[in-house]
Amino acid sequence: MQVSDRFKELSSRVGELRKHMLPETFAPTGDYTDQELDSARGYRLLVHAEFESYLEDISKDVVTKAISKWKIDKTLSTILIAFLASYHSSWNVNDEVTNNEIIEIAKSRKNKDSVERVIDLAQAQFTQKVRDNHGIKEKNFKTLILPTGIDLCDIDGTWLTNLESFGGLRGEVAHKTKRATGQINPQDEYNRVRSLLVGLEQLDLKISEIQRQLA
Repeated sequence: MQVSDRFKELSSRVGELRKHMLPETFAPTGDYTDQELDSARGYRLLVHAEFESYLEDISKDVVTKAISKWKIDKTLSTILIAFLASYHSSWNVNDEVTNNEIIEIAKSRKNKDSVERVIDLAQAQFTQKVRDNHGIKEKNFKTLILPTGIDLCDIDGTWLTNLESFGGLRGEVAHKTKRATGQINPQDEYNRVRSLLVGLEQLDLKISEIQRQLA
């Protein structure tokens, strides 16, 4: 199974950023110029933006295709079920949300709404959720990915923790001064990004597998 065109675009762009913003050869001693270190900080920011955009795009694309398939031939899919479950839980991604809470939220919906109306309302809310997303931390990730039908049990926990960490590191560079952000090592940045990209590739393949039911 091949990765999506969107992932190929992401991978290509991350490669460009490595070429443009990191040293061609990493220093074994970790000794870099101030300009190289600032470029590494910029690399972190721009890669984060690319990861964020990728996750937003694939989640919206998967959900949109599932909804379109339903409207054309009433094909029920794992994606659509997961999407509507997320809607009826008010997009709650906390593990502690209970079935009773979900039931109470569902009861509060207008029970006279048709299925099509419910789906349209859910899609409008999700589109706004994607538009308002800012980040790739675990909560952001779950908000974007759970509605696609991906089982979080299939996501490597260590990788998800590293994604959360990368989101935090991005925030340090974006919102703090150089003095407050501490040390940065271009090779460490490259290795971290490469590892996260491998995980995103695996995610992309899982999503492609789920989308096969829409073919």
